[in-house]
Amino acid sequence: MANSATFQDGVTGAGTFKDGHLYSSGSGRQGTRPNGQIGHASVMGGLVNYRFIVQMGLDEIPDNAIVTSGVLTLNVESAATGTANIIQAVRSSETDWTEDSTYPTHAAKDGSNNWSAAGGSIDTSVSKTCGAFPTSTGAHDVDVTSLVRDAVSSRSKLLNMVLKDQAEGTGGDLDAFTISSGDNSTTGNRPKLTVEYVECGGAAGKLRSSSMRSDSRRSRTKRRR
Repeated sequence: MANSATFQDGVTGAGTFKDGHLYSSGSGRQGTRPNGQIGHASVMGGLVNYRFIVQMGLDEIPDNAIVTSGVLTLNVESAATGTANIIQAVRSSETDWTEDSTYPTHAAKDGSNNWSAAGGSIDTSVSKTCGAFPTSTGAHDVDVTSLVRDAVSSRSKLLNMVLKDQAEGTGGDLDAFTISSGDNSTTGNRPKLTVEYVECGGAAGKLRSSSMRSDSRRSRTKRRR
C-alpha cells in the first residue's frame, strides 16, 4: 500500500531540521536568516556563488520502506531572470554542521571561509538534476527522489543536501533566485519534503515475504494430506 510522509520545520515530521544560506566568498553565510539564494552573481566585480544547505531527519519513514518519490517544495520569494541555469541537488559531505545566528559551520573546523568550513561541501556520488531555475514566485517543486532514497537506505534516514547552480564555477549565465528558509515566520512557506513510499521493502520486508510464502507452502501440504 502506498504511503506518504511530509517533513516541514514547525509543521510536521518528527525528525531534525536545519538549513542555511552560504556565499562562496565574503562573510555572508547564516543559519537563521528567513531566506536564502541559489545561483551565482557578479558582486563588486567578482563572481559569488550561492548555495543552500538542508538537513532533515526522516524518522517517520519505516525501516522496510521503498521510497517511490521525494519532492522538495520551495517557496520562491524572488524569481530567476529566465536564463538556462539548472538547479542541482547534491548530497552534502558534511554531516556534522551546526546552525546558529552567525552562520552554518562544520563543528570540527575553524570557520575559515570556504565551502567545507561553512558546511556546504558536496559528495558528488549522489546528485540529481532538478530542472530550470524558477521564473515565477510561489511554490516550486524539486524532485530529490534519489537523495531521499540514499538517506533512507544508507544515511540512517538523515537527509543532508546542498542546492546549487549546476553550472556553478563554469562561467554559466549569472542568475539566482531567493527562497524562504526554515526560519521564515510563515511556517507554510518553509521548505517542505513530501515522501511517497511503500512498505515491505528492504531486508525486513523480504524476510516477512519469504516467511509468508513458506507458511503458504506448509498450508498447501497439509490440505493435500
